[in-house]
Amino acid sequence: MIKSLSRVATALHRKLLPADSEVGVMPYLWLVYLGMFFVHFFFYDPPAWHIGLTLFGVMAFLACYFRAYWVTGHQALKYIAGICVIGSLMTLVNPGAGVFFVYASAFASHVGPPKQSITTIGAVLVYIVLLAWLRDLPSYFYAPALIFSVMIGGVNVFQREMAKKNAELKLTQEEVKRLATTAERERIARDLHDLVGHTFSMLTMKAQLAQKLFDHDIDKARQEIAELEQISRSALSDVREAVTGYRQKDLVSELANAKTLLNSVDVAFHYTVQDRTLPAHVDSALAFIVREAVTNLVKYANANRCQITLKVEGNQLTLAIKDNGNSKQAPEGNGLKGMRERVSQLSGDICFDCKDGFNITVKVPL
Repeated sequence: MIKSLSRVATALHRKLLPADSEVGVMPYLWLVYLGMFFVHFFFYDPPAWHIGLTLFGVMAFLACYFRAYWVTGHQALKYIAGICVIGSLMTLVNPGAGVFFVYASAFASHVGPPKQSITTIGAVLVYIVLLAWLRDLPSYFYAPALIFSVMIGGVNVFQREMAKKNAELKLTQEEVKRLATTAERERIARDLHDLVGHTFSMLTMKAQLAQKLFDHDIDKARQEIAELEQISRSALSDVREAVTGYRQKDLVSELANAKTLLNSVDVAFHYTVQDRTLPAHVDSALAFIVREAVTNLVKYANANRCQITLKVEGNQLTLAIKDNGNSKQAPEGNGLKGMRERVSQLSGDICFDCKDGFNITVKVPL
């Protein structure tokens, strides 16, 4: 029985609302405000035609309400206008009908860019004022309708615009990652061609020479075969070393990736790094820290400037990462814990502070 009801509810949900993870079940929760429309009936005994018109109006509203989630642009305007008309008719029997205009303003964000959405909210407000004036409606009709239309409509416009910007940012990040992956593949292909291509050409020549010498100079042929083995072992070692290098991120590459990513999201990025070769394990750990710091900056900081400085004084290396974003950024679980672990493995110290933005300071002995 429960499974059957669950299947029916799921099927009904798919009919009423689009398959959008951002919508979820919230549209059902917003309907709780419709209860304001029925408060009026608790204070008097309505005639039958009032009840009939109310039921018709609510059914018509629900049809427009759920359909409005499926459309945008001019199509959304049709349903906003329809909800306003329903609200106008309902004022004949219930001053609580002002709630319908709040719903109409809430859908203004579906019309288009913020300017068009705000214009739509303004049109709904003008309509409320004209309706209240023409029908001499009480203030407890138009005052809440005006206030909540501005509040809820404005919040929805802001949230929709933020969701749009976040989606664009996500696409930009994915495109940057895709381009970085493509560039990395091309680099690997070039490196392997340069590394293996020459070696295989040499192996082929040695094998051909050994084959020619095999019949009349067996000692020389054996020497060539021995050199073949030596070259192949050397090539195998070179390939293993190259693969190990690909698996380990280096600091220079991460700084280049950070510059590409931050520039794509309009964050001014500057870095100063001393020209010094670092131990492989230190270089890899610092690359991880830079990657995590930049990722957290993009996700949480809302910054427009970032600076990274790396300097070596004596036997101590200092890496400083600073941005001008929100002082409260990622929680400990979002990479900061990983940074602490990497620095701890190097017997170093890491410090986070929130003075004039978010700062990360890493000190590692060399």
